Amino acid sequence: MTATAAAAAPAEASESPISTARACTQNAPRFTSWPGTGVNDPAFWPARGTYATTTTRCNDINLKLDSRREVRTCFKRGTGWNCNGWRWLPANRWDEAATDVLDGTKFFLQFKGTARASGLIDY
Repeated sequence: MTATAAAAAPAEASESPISTARACTQNAPRFTSWPGTGVNDPAFWPARGTYATTTTRCNDINLKLDSRREVRTCFKRGTGWNCNGWRWLPANRWDEAATDVLDGTKFFLQFKGTARASGLIDY
């Protein structure tokens, strides 16, 4: 996958309005990734050409997946994107796709394979 293709625009906000602040992972929103097209184009979230931005609510990028899956996080660095290594996340419990992420960091997720991933997300 050419990582620079994800640099277009931010994803739609998935967080609660500021007036109804909540703790990290409490009432976290559901997500479903987009399917990939092959080995070099794995499933991804958010939509192609978009990214998410970390908030002050969480220190980490947290996922509670519906099924066990390998995931990696890609971060905006200058004019391009850098992806960390693949890591297995369990099903049905909270775990981190990335830890100690600065507030306001732009990112997207990739899920190994082409099948959609789903679950809860908070960041």
